[in-house]
Amino acid sequence: MVHRSSLGRGSAYEPRDRDRHPVTRSISSSVFVGSGTPAIRCAQLAMAMNHVIGAALCGDAIFAEWATRANIPCMESVEELSSFLKAEPVDWIFSIANSFILPPDVFGRVRRGAFNYHDGPLPRYAGTHATSWALLAQETEYAITWHRIDDGVDMGDVVIQRQVLIAPSDTALTLNLKCHDAAIEGFRELLTGLESGKVAGYPQALVDRSYVPRQRRPNSAGCLRWDQSAQEMSAMTRALDFGPYHPNPMCLPKVLLGDQAVTVRHLELLTRSSGVPAGSLVEVHSNHWRVATGTEDVDVCFGEPDGQMLDARALARHFNVDQGSRLPILSDEQVQSITAAHELLAPREEFWRQRLGQFRRLHPPFRSSSVAAAPPRWQSSSWFSPTALAKLSPLDSSECLVTAWLIYLARITGETEPQLGWKPASDGSQTGSKLVEVLISSVVPMDVTIELAHDFEEVRKTVAAEIAQLRTHASFARDLIARCPTLRGVEALRTRQPWPIGITITTESCSVADDLTTSHRAGQALCGDLLTFEVCALDGSFRWHFDAGRLAPKQIDCMTQHLQTLLRGVMADAGQPVGRIDILPADERTYLLEELNRTAAPYRSERCIHQLFEAQVQKAPEAVAVVHEKERLSYGELNARANRLAHHLIELGVKPDQPVAICLERSLAMVVGVLAILKAGGAYLPLDPAYPSARLRQIVGDAEPKLLLCDVAGRTALGAEAVADVTVVDLETATPAWGERPPSDPEPGTLGLTSRHLAYVIYTSGSTGTPKGVEMSHGSLVNSLAGIGTSKRRTLQFATLNFDVSCQELFICWKDGGLLMLMREETRRHFSDLLEFIEGEAIERLFLPFVALNHFAEVWSAQRVQLPSLRELYTAGEQLQATPLLRAFFEAHPNARLINQYGSTEISVIAEHHLAADPSCWPQLPHVGRPIANTRV
Repeated sequence: MVHRSSLGRGSAYEPRDRDRHPVTRSISSSVFVGSGTPAIRCAQLAMAMNHVIGAALCGDAIFAEWATRANIPCMESVEELSSFLKAEPVDWIFSIANSFILPPDVFGRVRRGAFNYHDGPLPRYAGTHATSWALLAQETEYAITWHRIDDGVDMGDVVIQRQVLIAPSDTALTLNLKCHDAAIEGFRELLTGLESGKVAGYPQALVDRSYVPRQRRPNSAGCLRWDQSAQEMSAMTRALDFGPYHPNPMCLPKVLLGDQAVTVRHLELLTRSSGVPAGSLVEVHSNHWRVATGTEDVDVCFGEPDGQMLDARALARHFNVDQGSRLPILSDEQVQSITAAHELLAPREEFWRQRLGQFRRLHPPFRSSSVAAAPPRWQSSSWFSPTALAKLSPLDSSECLVTAWLIYLARITGETEPQLGWKPASDGSQTGSKLVEVLISSVVPMDVTIELAHDFEEVRKTVAAEIAQLRTHASFARDLIARCPTLRGVEALRTRQPWPIGITITTESCSVADDLTTSHRAGQALCGDLLTFEVCALDGSFRWHFDAGRLAPKQIDCMTQHLQTLLRGVMADAGQPVGRIDILPADERTYLLEELNRTAAPYRSERCIHQLFEAQVQKAPEAVAVVHEKERLSYGELNARANRLAHHLIELGVKPDQPVAICLERSLAMVVGVLAILKAGGAYLPLDPAYPSARLRQIVGDAEPKLLLCDVAGRTALGAEAVADVTVVDLETATPAWGERPPSDPEPGTLGLTSRHLAYVIYTSGSTGTPKGVEMSHGSLVNSLAGIGTSKRRTLQFATLNFDVSCQELFICWKDGGLLMLMREETRRHFSDLLEFIEGEAIERLFLPFVALNHFAEVWSAQRVQLPSLRELYTAGEQLQATPLLRAFFEAHPNARLINQYGSTEISVIAEHHLAADPSCWPQLPHVGRPIANTRV
């Protein structure tokens, strides 16, 4: 089909007269307007026949991508094509699978003529989706048409028509493919005729014309009617089968069962009738039902929205039907109601297709207080009437409430372009048919941009414009998502409530709307699968519907207070930017900003981090401090080794705040080296030999250490050039130069070392740019460990030294006299081995970033290794999510506690939260807790 604006007499384009007088010159140039494979094949044929394509106006990405690869200029719009033709007129325009409306000025710059391909036998089946309508009419003979573009739609003279036979098994997909092949051969004939000047055309017999507009839909929008003939139902099913990879522009064949519409994937005609009444379920098999119709029986196969086949027996059990059951038969009135509703919404489908294509879920930070996968436990709050809006009309009050709620969501989520589920108030235009409600989506996506720099009135206008647009476009057929390959791949869209948060407007009085038991069961009042904000248009009040399994009532109370506070702020100063309006009540603000930040606590502020270790040496020198494979060192032995090396480093010139690089594999020498650098007054600069050499050299070049502690692996990783100007201390040497140095602790005062000096310089990963060195003082580290871990634990050293948590692993263990367990790098990388190691070594304390923790839980779930000794599991680095596997792990280990820490590499740990012992009480997104001692956030 092609659209062309009406042309008056005397137009510059008069193709009929020109083509009646053949010209001798050959085809020189053209423009192709269209979409898909048919347009590509026709263009390729034209090029093969030495045709020059000046430009292409592409109706889809498929044609556009091909044209770009073929170096054909692609026009973005009809206006751009018109401008192009002003500068470069062409001989011909060819329209193939084109839905653009081409105005007269486009044709006025075409020298010789324009032709359109139509996939039907004009004058019959003019309009859209001709092949499907032919199948519905049970045609056996068909044709495609090439015609001149004239006034009106598909009304120009026919120049080429090619017959296409329809087989009893043809679907919309297979018939379209047949038509495409016929179109190519017809186009070849057309090009040959145009080149020779021998194209004969004839007017259409408009008395025989039939026309189907784009919004037309099959009766009952594809719902099968069992009292029809088997042939009619087969035709319906095949006419609506566009294959799995092509969008279905009409509707899906389906069966209405209870309050659901189930998609029909295949319907097979049988040769006999069972003789039972139409709609009787004759047989139930694993992959199909056999059903009686108005004539012969049919076998019906059903499908999921994602295209997967349904288990027919399970489907029968779900709807409580079996052999002998009577399936409902639609009445004429129901058919008319369903058809009318779908045809009313059909012109709006493209709007919804585009909006659904931008689907996104808003993840509220206040969810959830139980397992998200649990069956929902819906609760409703009381109605609230905001006193701040008391002087406004109900309409204005309702609009202000919706606007305020959207501002609040944007503020607390950081999402200034939220997408929510929207259910408008009934405007009386709905048919009221329960079947229509089954087939039409009751929830649509609200998509609005909240500019936090704007004042409330500006945002309100934006929200009002979006609400008006939603009312204009109403809704869409539920099967739209399953009809679009790009949409049905989005799992959430295949559910009844894709959006976690929704807004609904009611026009019922509060007394009527109070009892939502029925509404909840039917899902009519809910448009969010977690939370629905309901506004009463009659009086401007609001309330909440929420899943109490994931949202606690106290969280609802909090949101109510926040919303009321925001509204009071708006009424007090409507001109302020909405991003600056107070949303916290005074008492909550005081609690968050003052009470939670009252963290002052005594700690040994004068101490250096290594002195925490030395204190334990004095208490229990014989206690084991570190184990690596078959080697172990007591606190006294480790201290003596580190002291000897420290004295050597002091002799080499190490001073406070001086970076000393250390590049060793995981070993006892590694921990000796770290302690020695700290004791000597230096700041250790970790270099993991497993890191890329280029990155290690970059760090060395930036930090410029004068001294390097390493082993063979470290020296190899760095390369000779990187260490050429650095004094290297080989910790693997058999005859260390420091072997005879004193085992006593270096005196910090003598070194001029204080807690204000640096303990380490660790370089960031560089994920946001060039890696940068982060400096951390002894005092900050001592403070961060003051309230963390107060028990002697066997602690696994998991992190590489290049991550700041490694320092925490070392000294949270040693400050309380615990045992530090080192492991092989291979064990660290393979979590199945790691689990066995933790079990075998009776590890009590473990640090894992969330990504590693999640993988740890996955591997544990597969192996089910019990870790009875585990008591503390710390996580940080990424946002913690209480996944089902993580909950299961801690349910299986009731003596273990999960501790969530927060803090970047730049500031180390600044907040900590001990999750409840019962994992079923965990939020889906646990918070980060309160600031640690002597810290403000």
